[in-house]
Amino acid sequence: MKHMTLALLALAALCLAATSDAAQIKLATIAPDGSSWMERMRATADRIEERTDGGVRLRFYPGGVMGDAEAVLRRMRLGQLHGAAFTVGELASVAPVANLYSMPFVFRDVEEVRAVRETFDPLVIEGLAEGGIIAPGISLGGFAYLFSDRQMPTADPEEIDSGFRIWVPAGDRLSQRTLEEAGATPVPLPLAEVYTALQTGAVNTFASTPSATIILQWHTRAESMLDMPLLMTAGTIGLDQRTIDRLPEADRAILLEELRATLERIEADNFEDNAEAREALREGGVEILQPAPSLVSYWHELAHRIRRDAVEAGRFELPHLDRLEAELERLRGGE
Repeated sequence: MKHMTLALLALAALCLAATSDAAQIKLATIAPDGSSWMERMRATADRIEERTDGGVRLRFYPGGVMGDAEAVLRRMRLGQLHGAAFTVGELASVAPVANLYSMPFVFRDVEEVRAVRETFDPLVIEGLAEGGIIAPGISLGGFAYLFSDRQMPTADPEEIDSGFRIWVPAGDRLSQRTLEEAGATPVPLPLAEVYTALQTGAVNTFASTPSATIILQWHTRAESMLDMPLLMTAGTIGLDQRTIDRLPEADRAILLEELRATLERIEADNFEDNAEAREALREGGVEILQPAPSLVSYWHELAHRIRRDAVEAGRFELPHLDRLEAELERLRGGE
């Protein structure tokens, strides 16, 4: 009996040791619990825990409870969080190269984005790694379009005026400057404040993907959508380098492999969801307006000039811009 008791105590001690050795990785996201994104991530967490024999466990903080991107990055530096879901543009403070996928009016269609990813995804990921953030991959969220509670101009840029109070993410200086030059009124706000601003009328126009417009309930304040791709949205899961370095090599490889595969699945979901949401918006009464080619050219030329001016004046750091624009020109046949 005594030997059995000692054996059981020894076994319990081993179990406790195994539990204490498990790495718990704390991840924040603005995605609400119960969303399809969280369902995919929780399934991924289960696979990671199983494949690492309990060595790596993910703990989520959904619904934006850890604050905006700036607050989350600060918590990561302090060790309170080990990672989070970010839009790629939110990580530009870590690596300016992340701005490549968050500039307005750079890409004309999704085929252009896909054509340059083999070259530029690694450059963004390498830049983030140099800043201490490990990104297992990049997941496209689909194009954002302009939505408004009024009719938007489809041909004449002169119809754009200060009455268009357009939300821009706080800190997005390029979008803000582009809208100012066009004659609109940019309203910089954190994402969490946009719905209230739409309700009060402080904002009457916004850019979003079709699916996010419905998920965030912004479509309730929209009457029209301009069918002109504004910018390609993209996201990633940013992990603190110090946390990753502490993991055993095999566990680290499993974690990154599973997260990379999940980001790919989320991207496929995003494009399917956007197609369905677009049709739902149309059926719900949102008028989808077709812009004249001259208006599309106006926006692209304006955005290009402002990008160039900002970079040349040193107000904006954007590594590899020349390379990206040269590649896009080649894809378009040198036009």
